[in-house]
Amino acid sequence: MILALAVLTACATQPPTESQEVFDEGNASTLLVVAKPLVFARERSDVAAHARDYATLVAVEIDISGEYSQFLLLYRWSTVDRRMSSPPDPNEGALRIFADGRAIDLKPLDKLPVNFAQRRELHVPKHDDVIPRGYKIDVGMLHFIATSHDLLVRMPQEQLDTPFRLWQDGRAALVEFVRRAAAP
Repeated sequence: MILALAVLTACATQPPTESQEVFDEGNASTLLVVAKPLVFARERSDVAAHARDYATLVAVEIDISGEYSQFLLLYRWSTVDRRMSSPPDPNEGALRIFADGRAIDLKPLDKLPVNFAQRRELHVPKHDDVIPRGYKIDVGMLHFIATSHDLLVRMPQEQLDTPFRLWQDGRAALVEFVRRAAAP
C-alpha cells in the first residue's frame, strides 16, 4: 500500500515532458513544439450521442537564423457525421480564447508557414477532416494562457456559438514550452 502511494505521488509530481525541437531541412529552421497540446471540446448531443467538435491548440516557435517567432496552431475537427453538420469554412478562422475572464482575439494567418506542413511532431489529430489554422502570438500571451485557471475557446465565425471547454489539459507542458521559448 505504501509503495503504491509512493508510485502514485511520483507520477503526479513528474515534470511535463520537454518540448521537442525539430530541424526542418527544407529551410534550415528549427521548430520548438510544445510536448502536449491543449485540446478543447464541445458536446454535440444535438446531433448524436457522444459526438463532439474539437479544437486542438499547439504552441510552436520557429527559429530561422536566430530570428524567433511564436505561433499557435489550431486543428479544428469533429466526430460529428458530416451529413448531420457541415464542417467549418476553411476561409474563416477567428479564434477567441477566454483565459481567466480575459478575451484574447486572434486572427488567422493568410497562409500557414511551410514549416507547418502536416507532420506528426505538430500533434496533428488522427482524423480525416482536420482544418489547420495558424495564429501569430507572443511568449507573454502564451504564458498568460498557460498559467490561467479557467480556459475556454470560441470560434466567433462559426454558426454554432457554443464554447469549447478544456478537454485535455496541456497547460503544464505550455509552461515548460514558454520557459524554453523565453530563454536567451
